[in-house]
Amino acid sequence: MKELDLTKTVADLVLEYPEISDIMVDLGFKDITSSAALKFMGKVMTIHKGAAIKGIAMDKIITAFENEGFTVAGVPGSNAKVEFRDETDDRNIKLKKMIMRLNEGEEIEKVRVDFVREFESVSVHDIVKAEQDLINDGIPMQEVQRLCDLHSALFHGKTEAEIWAEEEEAEKNADGKVPEGHPVDVLRRENIALEKILDHALSALEADKVSVLLDDIKVLRKIGVLYSKKESILMPMLMHHGITGPNDVMWGVDDEIKAEIARLAQNLTVTNYSDEKEPAKTVLNRMKEMIYKEENIFFPLCLEHLTEEEWLDAYRDLPEMGFVFINDAPKWNHGEEALAKRQKKTVDVMEDGILYFPGGKLTIAQLNGLFKVLPIDITFIDDEDINRFFTNEGKVFSRPLSALDRSTYECHPERVKPMVQKLLDDFKSGARNFMEVWTPNEDHPVRVIYAAVRDEKGNYLGAAELVEDFTSVKEHFIGRDSDERKDG
Repeated sequence: MKELDLTKTVADLVLEYPEISDIMVDLGFKDITSSAALKFMGKVMTIHKGAAIKGIAMDKIITAFENEGFTVAGVPGSNAKVEFRDETDDRNIKLKKMIMRLNEGEEIEKVRVDFVREFESVSVHDIVKAEQDLINDGIPMQEVQRLCDLHSALFHGKTEAEIWAEEEEAEKNADGKVPEGHPVDVLRRENIALEKILDHALSALEADKVSVLLDDIKVLRKIGVLYSKKESILMPMLMHHGITGPNDVMWGVDDEIKAEIARLAQNLTVTNYSDEKEPAKTVLNRMKEMIYKEENIFFPLCLEHLTEEEWLDAYRDLPEMGFVFINDAPKWNHGEEALAKRQKKTVDVMEDGILYFPGGKLTIAQLNGLFKVLPIDITFIDDEDINRFFTNEGKVFSRPLSALDRSTYECHPERVKPMVQKLLDDFKSGARNFMEVWTPNEDHPVRVIYAAVRDEKGNYLGAAELVEDFTSVKEHFIGRDSDERKDG
């Protein structure tokens, strides 16, 4: 007699009795019986839970299985005491044990073998969630971080046929497939270029070509810029969606890699090469592992959770940090079009008392409050030389309200007018864009900056006068120098 234990997950039951898939399809469980669904949902879903979601009566399910020769055990609501297993708890316990083994000094490769055996049929998303649960349970970040080096074990050692089949399935489902120029496409191009440098460096290391290795490590010092794109642009977006575990763990590993590469770039020499060879090999391989983690964990998580608006933000911001290991990247056509439409909407627009700028949005009250805390006086003169705006919180120079909407020339003495006119004419013609003047009073130094204000196309909008009193700055540094001389 075959016993069907309903406390087990659907995936476990199908593994034990493959024939129940057909029974479940007939009952109406079509969504959970595909291989992909079993891999992901089936690891946490029980027939009992599925029945509740589908609205299928349990007595109908039990009868169907009994008609096929099964004895059904673990039926919810029966007198028998049933403890339903929580798959997440099981994973957490296993992960905690692996952390303890690593902390007790067991070799990572031995733990890695068990990790692959325990988790090869579990979704990467489930592992990431379990790690997040560990963090929420109070497990120190440094300890959870140690699991990061085990993740990539799930993606190695596969046959070419297996990889080919996975890639075909991925293309069929369009999972992880992004258009040319999309932020993930750009970061993947960076990773491809990075991996070539890493392979070159590892080959140099194996051949003991120290000078070649040193040159490669100097190039790899730029890894911090590449990691910062991930950390400052994509990770905060993931965090916004409640996905914090991968961020914290991966960020910690990034920091360790950056620190070690910087140390090697500074300290590695022909003389100490024998001592530094193994640390160099370790960090180069960790960088390769990070590529696997990004490609197979981080990027898929981003693609699953980030909204289109967030991807547009990422596309807009990535160029600010420049390319690292590639010279350029293709444009994302959809991104270009969408950002152009957004630009028209967000520049010079005021809706419901909110001012929209390329760098964000502020209410009038917020903007006024911001001006009040700036340690600088600002005056704006428009393209017709009319005083249109000023803040005077520092009160370095007097700024009467009556000066507003009047010609700036009317606010200057006769002897100064020619200089003012020459400066504004130069701004308008493009002969210059900036002038800095310091008052001759050494006790109360004041800096005045005159700057041309232009739109994105370079058209002249007016001129700004920025005034700041540096007396407190001078006192701060002179006082500190004085204290240092006394200490000396």
